[in-house]
Formats: sequence, C-alpha cells, structure tokens
Amino acid sequence: MEGPLFTGRTWREYMKMFDLDTEDIRSLRILDCPAGSSSFTPFMISGGADVTACDIMYKEKPETLSEKCREHLEFLTEALRRVKDNFNWEFYSSPDEMFEKRLEACRCFTDSYKKHPEAYVQGDIMKLPFDDESFDLVLSSHLLFIYDHRLDWGFHRRALDELIRVSSGEVRVYPLVKENGELSGYVERFIRERDDVEARIVTVDYEFRRNGNLMLIIRRP
Repeated sequence: MEGPLFTGRTWREYMKMFDLDTEDIRSLRILDCPAGSSSFTPFMISGGADVTACDIMYKEKPETLSEKCREHLEFLTEALRRVKDNFNWEFYSSPDEMFEKRLEACRCFTDSYKKHPEAYVQGDIMKLPFDDESFDLVLSSHLLFIYDHRLDWGFHRRALDELIRVSSGEVRVYPLVKENGELSGYVERFIRERDDVEARIVTVDYEFRRNGNLMLIIRRP
C-alpha cells in the first residue's frame, strides 16, 4: 500500500507520545495535523477543549473515511504480524489488541466527524488554511520524518514552516525515527536551518516502534 495510511491512534497514545497532561492543555487552542482518524480530538471535545483536527482527507464522507480506516488498519496489523519483533509490545500486548483499540478510536472519530464537522478542517499541511498564530499548541504525528524516504526535504521544510506559522506557542512532532528505527537526518537539518526558533529533542514515555521514544518540540521566540 503506497503513501501514508489513514488510521488513528487512541487519545491515550497521544497523551504519552506527546507528553501531554489533560488539565495542562484543556484551556489551550490546539491543532492536530494530520489528524487522521485518531480519537484525540473527540476526547478533547468531550472535555470542552478548543481543538481542531486538520487532514487532507477530510473532504470525504464519514462512511468513506471509516471504511478506509478499517482497510488501512487491517493492512497495518497484518504487516506488523510479519515484523512483530521490530516493535515494543508494552503499550499493546499484541497486534490484535492494537487493532481492536485503534478500530475503536476510528469509530470514535467517525461519530465525532459527523456530530462536530466544524472541528474537522480539510487542509494540506504545506499550505494550512489558518491565520498566523491561530493555535497555542500544534501536534503532528506519523507523517514527518517517518516517511523521509518518500517525502523529500522540501516537503518537510514547508510542512514544518507551516506548523510553526500557525502556532503562537509550541509545535510537537512525533516520531523522529524512520521506518527502520533510525533517526531521520532531516531532524538535525531542520534544527540547523531554523535557528530562529528554539528546537529540542526530548524523550517520551512511549515506544511502540523500536527507538521511537523521541519527540521534537519547537517554540517560537
């Protein structure tokens, strides 16, 4: 299957991989991009948070996205069974448990996508449909760095510049490793080239992919 998968992480995964605390972020304006079919936005909406999910796929109908999520999740789960030893099975005990929990996240997303369409914005990460400094916290997972063999440096630079542009506070990006578990060379290149922002690598309490326990935090000056 070519290109990034349209699947979703659970809100509990978001809390760990982005090192978040619900109470600390509840009052913030939050953007998740690309958000896919994760249950983070529905969870935060249920708590009254000001959260926006953005994804290039959000032009599709709920039923189409639900079907695509299940199809891609089945593909991912079968692929993980073949390379199970390359992953850390502490958060999830098995590929089957991962499938069930993430499928539930997909159902949660689909329900929220229907009930709260205003929270789900179709957009391209390289040209986001938001004004400068629209959000206090911007989250981006499982697109940048992990696919650096398919998405070139120009894509990464434009996408990161856009995430920074729409943030008035922090941008958090996870993971920083490629599919083979090695740190993407684009991480250090970005830190060198965007010396006008504060960027640092931190360790988080989440490691599903081997060596995938690093997150990039970027702050505007």
